[in-house]
Amino acid sequence: MGKSLRAIKRGSKAPSPINQEMMLAWNRGYSAGSAEQRKSDIESVVKLLENLEQIEGIGEKTAWKIRKMFLDSFENKE
Repeated sequence: MGKSLRAIKRGSKAPSPINQEMMLAWNRGYSAGSAEQRKSDIESVVKLLENLEQIEGIGEKTAWKIRKMFLDSFENKE
């Protein structure tokens, strides 16, 4: 039986090879980056939805149907 398996069976946890402070800093950076990416994604979708009528073959009614579909899908995810 290996050292790690014995530690698990005893209920103790093997020490992490990664410095805890480095993990906390990485998680903060990851959270900030994902928040910035989400903001950028939302801005891109809004810009696309605002300019739907400029696409050939999409009129005002169809544009509103597409917008409603997007809004409904965002409401269902929250």
